[in-house]
Amino acid sequence: MDEKSINQRKETYTKRIVTDTILLITGSICILFLSIVTDLAHIFTGTTCPLDEWTMGEILITITLVMMASLMFAYRRYYDTRDAIKEFNSINAIKEEFIANLRHELKTPLVPIRGYSEILYDGSLGEINQKQKEALKKMINSSEKLERLIDSLIFISVAKSGDVEYTFTTLNINDIATGAIVDIADQLNQRKQEVDVDIRPRLSYLEGDRKYLKEALIQILENASKFSPNGQNIQLITHEGYKSLHIKVIDKGIGIPEEELENIFERFYQVDGSKTRRYGGNGLGLHIAKTIVEAHKGDIWIESEPELGTTVHIRLPTPDHGIKK
Repeated sequence: MDEKSINQRKETYTKRIVTDTILLITGSICILFLSIVTDLAHIFTGTTCPLDEWTMGEILITITLVMMASLMFAYRRYYDTRDAIKEFNSINAIKEEFIANLRHELKTPLVPIRGYSEILYDGSLGEINQKQKEALKKMINSSEKLERLIDSLIFISVAKSGDVEYTFTTLNINDIATGAIVDIADQLNQRKQEVDVDIRPRLSYLEGDRKYLKEALIQILENASKFSPNGQNIQLITHEGYKSLHIKVIDKGIGIPEEELENIFERFYQVDGSKTRRYGGNGLGLHIAKTIVEAHKGDIWIESEPELGTTVHIRLPTPDHGIKK
């Protein structure tokens, strides 16, 4: 049984338990009400009941039987739900073990591929010509992309279950931006692009996880670079927001149609299959960025016009008003 089926079972059983509980409460109230009516009738009129005695008995017996049946069903459904939760927890444990093993198994062969490629590229194992060097550089870049893709898929899986561990410290956004730009330097160089950074010193501090905030910027900058013409620079600017730091990444690329903007942060979402294949990509970058930003209690949104470019806005709390560790 998969996780979706178990979740559906849990939801169904929970609704049934709530229904049974409502029936029990309603039945109790009816019995109490009828008992009060009977007692009041006896006190004020001297009669045993305003209704026929046999009819009252039938009503009380029926309500009691309904309550007993509801109680039995509620008891059984409680155990069904408990068993479903056990199955769910078991599947979660298996999934986590599978993800850990998958990451290890996928990354293990990448280590020697990338390592030996870098050694060959550096000339440590002998002199190589320019064409061989270019081929090795492509191998290194491809192994880095594959490693990033593996990390992205695993991050999405772990983030969905809420198991990502963030370490919040006071950070300098300039350091984060510099690290992100260095990590995509090869892509920028291949496309003859640069990132023009405008970060004012007094607007440079925020509270967050260094590793994941850098990853969010990498994903956004990679997109900006990929969908911009060769030789077209990208801008990274910070502004002061209300109790927050406002970061903008601006490109002059192909842009995004307005009707696509509401779906742009969905997992694996691609605006145009033909264009995406031409530019490459897997539709994960912006979803990962959004997940990380929201985990920092921030906001992310996009303004774009086709053929004119795109601006990605990120708003993160400042240390004085932000996340409490």
